Amino acid sequence: MLSRSTAPAAGQQRAARASFSPLRPPGPIARRRSRCVPRHRRAAAAGDAASGAPALAPAPAAAAAAVASPGTKGGAFDYAAEWWPLAFAADLDREAPNRIMLLGEPLVVWWDGAAWRCFADRCPHRLVPLSEGRINAAKRLECAYHGWEFSGGGSCERVPQGGGGASPRACATAYPARLRQGLLFVRPKPEAGPGAAAADESKIPIVEEFEDPAWVAQDTFRDVAYDWTTLMENVLDASHVPFTHHKSISNRNVIGDYVTTLDGPVTAAGFTGIWPTGPRGGALGPQSGTFRAPAFMHQKIDMREKRGAESMVVVYAVPSSPGRCRILNRNAFRFAKARLPAVVARLVPAFMVHLGTQVPLEDDVIFLHLGEEEYLKARARGQAVGQAYYCPTQADAYVLAFRRWLDDFGGGGPWGSPDAAFLGRIGPRQSRDALLDRYAGHTASCARCQRALRRVRLARRAVGVAAGAAAAAGLLAAAVAVCLAAAAAGGAAGAAGGGAGGAAAAALSALSWFAGAGGAAPGAAAPAAAGAAAARALGWGAAAALLWWLANGALGALESAFYKGQYPPPRNTDKA
Repeated sequence: MLSRSTAPAAGQQRAARASFSPLRPPGPIARRRSRCVPRHRRAAAAGDAASGAPALAPAPAAAAAAVASPGTKGGAFDYAAEWWPLAFAADLDREAPNRIMLLGEPLVVWWDGAAWRCFADRCPHRLVPLSEGRINAAKRLECAYHGWEFSGGGSCERVPQGGGGASPRACATAYPARLRQGLLFVRPKPEAGPGAAAADESKIPIVEEFEDPAWVAQDTFRDVAYDWTTLMENVLDASHVPFTHHKSISNRNVIGDYVTTLDGPVTAAGFTGIWPTGPRGGALGPQSGTFRAPAFMHQKIDMREKRGAESMVVVYAVPSSPGRCRILNRNAFRFAKARLPAVVARLVPAFMVHLGTQVPLEDDVIFLHLGEEEYLKARARGQAVGQAYYCPTQADAYVLAFRRWLDDFGGGGPWGSPDAAFLGRIGPRQSRDALLDRYAGHTASCARCQRALRRVRLARRAVGVAAGAAAAAGLLAAAVAVCLAAAAAGGAAGAAGGGAGGAAAAALSALSWFAGAGGAAPGAAAPAAAGAAAARALGWGAAAALLWWLANGALGALESAFYKGQYPPPRNTDKA
């Protein structure tokens, strides 16, 4: 229980609540309904009779039965009824299907030329993943196995082998997908079919501040090898930042108190709270926070008095499968007076933002991955949260509040309570290299980083070719310099050598011209020409060395940054 004596003053609480904007539901949008429902009513009997198949309703979402978890207070929490952000739309590939895991179910996200669509990633024919197919010229999702084609609503528009497309069983399982504030949200329950209900778009967890164009957001994501509950617990905990993220985004030598309190009780909707001192020992301003069930976190620092700005961190913790999740992270700023920082922030290429923000995400991935297993072992032994964790300070107020929500209202999560069975489902612990695999965790799923990586590779090849050409030119100039020096030493004896000597002199003159020595022939000008060729050789050699460094040093390091994170982390390399 939190001590009343440490609670912030009423004025501070009111100020914190005023600086924190509630989540606002979006306005209505027009949408097209799937053609599968009318086709089902119109042609089910004929289609199934023609195929000889029994008339069956479309299969429900595979994950639905596994994601309705009973809480100790109230009824079951239906995780499949929530709107989940899958990706930033700018990071999705419009030319190919995108496979994303949500609540243990593989989904395929694709662009039909007008809107983003989301299906269960299985073809109704032989259940192979549709994400292995393609988006064809007709802007339909085409299965790679037998070429069945599906339109945006899930209807099967073509069966190349003939017949069967009119049956509702030929439809792909389509889920409602909506684009809000640059994020693609999906509700993993079909809107069409028996017992289906229209999705309530007012529940999409958007952020009011992002409706103001003065806010500048830098977005990133990462697929990580720990559970969404571990992620949410971690990002709610502000007291770890100066230590875990020292040198990457914070400073462990500048800290203050961490007296964090809740504004009220933990409810089924979540909770809000305030840290009156705020980070950096109070140098920035108070920090307010919220947890909106089931997986939305928002923390905001009011720096208007001390820095003339506000900053905000928004995190969506998306459950992929037991012990795996996707973090969608938005770091945002609003500058009250200065305009230049916002302009500069908007000019930074997205791939540079992504690479830079992977560092703090990797700062804690190893110990969170390992610590999660220890926590689950303790819970599997029957220990409660307060027995598994020792949390004597109010710095852990949000952490304990989240765990309270999870037990009281969230049923332990979409996979159920953290028991021995859940411990077995998270799988063995991964190696350090696997946890720091940036390509698997981000680059492979990010269209913008894929494009940037292709450009970096192309630039490396081009610069490498230029380095080779410069080296060849340097060798040629060096050879000419040696020959001219030898010719100068030979003097008139070389000129008296007859026809062969004349031919050699002509060839040497031509080479010296290419080498930048002015086409001088052996004679009085040979020493000067040799010096010029030697200088040119040094110049080409320096250019070759610089280009080689650019290709294998700077561009090589940049290419490597798309593939792997660094170890040890920055905090461990700084002795201060």
